[in-house]
Amino acid sequence: MRTYDKRIGFLVSSQTLIPHGGIGQFTKSFCELMDSHNIKVDIITDKEPSDSDFVKSITNNVIRPDETLAYTKHSNIFMYGDTFCYERMANFRNSIIKALSSNLYDAFVCNTYETVQVASTMGLEDVIQIIAYTHLESQIFNDTKNPFLSNTNVTMRHQLSLTNIDVGTQSKFNQVHLDKSSYHLPIPITEKDLLTEHTGDREGILFVGRWEEGKNPELFIDLIEQTKLPAKVMTSPNGVKKFEDRLSKLGVKYDVRASIVGQEKVDFIKSSRIAFNPSIVESYGMAFYEQHIQMPTLVLENQRWTNNFNKDFFYTCNKKDMAFKAKELYDIFEKAERWYNLGSLQNAQEQEATVFHKWNECFNNFTPKQSTSETAKIAKETTVKCRDFIKLLRAKNPKATLDDGSSFNICIDDIRSALSNKHKYHVIYTDDMTWLTKDPLFSPKEEEENLWEVK
Repeated sequence: MRTYDKRIGFLVSSQTLIPHGGIGQFTKSFCELMDSHNIKVDIITDKEPSDSDFVKSITNNVIRPDETLAYTKHSNIFMYGDTFCYERMANFRNSIIKALSSNLYDAFVCNTYETVQVASTMGLEDVIQIIAYTHLESQIFNDTKNPFLSNTNVTMRHQLSLTNIDVGTQSKFNQVHLDKSSYHLPIPITEKDLLTEHTGDREGILFVGRWEEGKNPELFIDLIEQTKLPAKVMTSPNGVKKFEDRLSKLGVKYDVRASIVGQEKVDFIKSSRIAFNPSIVESYGMAFYEQHIQMPTLVLENQRWTNNFNKDFFYTCNKKDMAFKAKELYDIFEKAERWYNLGSLQNAQEQEATVFHKWNECFNNFTPKQSTSETAKIAKETTVKCRDFIKLLRAKNPKATLDDGSSFNICIDDIRSALSNKHKYHVIYTDDMTWLTKDPLFSPKEEEENLWEVK
């Protein structure tokens, strides 16, 4: 039976657990990186994810509430300017409680802006490390263009100043612009084969992104119309028809694909000759990062987000000269070797080698509160499975049973007690359970695990 050194709850909205989004890709790469360093990650989400195939490809436990509140009323109220969805926040709270009813966690990584408030105000911030991760430009900068109401943006930034939480962000550039001390916690690359050379034929201008204003797809269409070069597009399912409708009218060769991952994604990127990333709104730019490893990439000049990257490894343009520069790069870099010789691939390889160490340093800098009292119920146990201990507490507390008879409500103080006393034990994390033992010879067996299925 495999055991792990740490257990992390990765809080992420179900709507972002998709292959064509940056947060979905981050979820996948983070889980894989932590697994390779013997750290167990449980995905804690607000609803059942709609893209079940993508979620299954990650293979980690996915924890969601047994019952969920709908978001229809929220969407109807805030049709033209969005804000915190309190129904989603309640769903996340219940999902966190469900996760804690079976396992103890060393850290929560908050990837959805609403989860920062939920996780950091449950009274656990001194016993579980709370890491607020900045996926939105509006969490870092004041002058941004986004769908959120003004005070919602202000509140997002204020949340990062809460006491006893850590802030993680993708780049050194973002880090220095945050108001409080923060950590540079890079997103691991999702497809490791993008860190290897490809010397085969390359063709076309690559665009990666949804058909939405911030990604600026209209300018990509304009570039293809001016250059008449082949177009290659990685987008969402909803974007396929829009790209194909526009490109089909230009009389150019094109290839538009939706939600591709794995080897297909790697081959598609590596077979492109240059890339164009005209995005005007990014908190970082993961698609750009993947593109510029393998090929020369054009971006619009004077974009704040491009400061996240080494200026030696990309090219800038404006609307007037983009066609000229794209053609020039297309001719110069017919062979991939010429791009590799400039060092972007080597630079990315060196960066990736440091990613886990930066995350691990953040984890190790957190010291949970430790109880010195021996009066806690859990302190009387020699060997106990966390889930069984919580069940025992429920059985002794009638208020822990909901009206429908399901044992769901747990008192947060019981969780605090277990977490603040765990230093007295050897903590053993398995794929599905957490064990606490004072017996140096104890090792959980398969039959003791009573494996559970998170639905």
